[in-house]
Amino acid sequence: MFRAAVLAPALLVAGMNSVGLAQVKLEYKVVEGSKTKTQTTTKTHQVLSINGMDIETDAEQAATTSTVVGTRKPDGSISIEQASESLRVQLSLPGGINLSFDSANPAEKKDDNPQLAAIQDALKVVAGTKYTFVLDKDNKVTAVEGTQQVLDKASGLDQSAQDLLKAQLDPQKLKKAYEQSHGNLPPILVRGGETWDRTEGDEIGGGQTLTFQKRYEYQGAIQKDGRTLDKIGVKATGVTYAMEPNASSPVKIDKSDLKVESSDGTILFDRAAGRVVETHEVIRIKGDMTLTINDMELPTKLDLTLDVRAADQK
Repeated sequence: MFRAAVLAPALLVAGMNSVGLAQVKLEYKVVEGSKTKTQTTTKTHQVLSINGMDIETDAEQAATTSTVVGTRKPDGSISIEQASESLRVQLSLPGGINLSFDSANPAEKKDDNPQLAAIQDALKVVAGTKYTFVLDKDNKVTAVEGTQQVLDKASGLDQSAQDLLKAQLDPQKLKKAYEQSHGNLPPILVRGGETWDRTEGDEIGGGQTLTFQKRYEYQGAIQKDGRTLDKIGVKATGVTYAMEPNASSPVKIDKSDLKVESSDGTILFDRAAGRVVETHEVIRIKGDMTLTINDMELPTKLDLTLDVRAADQK
């Protein structure tokens, strides 16, 4: 009796350790014939403090995108079509300027502000965008097709609107974004509590890019909506800012010293389907920047919060 009483707890602990040490392989899969729909909501809140004056901007975008995977060809290549099904945008800009757009009921009347009118025209085109990623046998992107047809349809728009669309639909940028979104999983087997690091770029428009250093952590399997999902935590640990030298903006940013004030994120990954089914990440960035306007340097403080949420839609 005494021996059995000691042995049973020892077996229980051994069993718990084996579970904790179990390794899993997380990898993206391209499932022929699969169809999915995703809604992504992006919110940004920005405060620029220039010479003690706060300039506040808010933006919210809700986009629904459908993805259809084709069938493998004899050479191993496969196509993935992505289409924008709906788009809603709300912008609150300095000076009481606001813009509202809903692809389900796009405004016919153009805004009197030329810049906002260009954004409206670009959004109308983006709302109906459809293009295709072509992958090789190793699931690497070899081409992005269909973007030029979209740009051709927008050839009659104001040049500012065309420039916005060209930046949005640049095949190289789309390819980079796809590869980045499918390159955040660990290349090796992982167990609960193990971490891996990635460097990821986030283009924020106007030739501007935020580059984040991120740390991912595998947090084990959970049950949700009748499925077993792998939970991955993600935190940004560092950030740098860059602006393209040929950016068309009249405002140039020559220097920046930004820090990640806070960061928290979660990814839910369906290992069986080989895809992310839900993600939510919030990052707050603060720091100093030097803006140059008409050859005048202006010391500036930035406070920017990015809130991105995406989830499968039934």
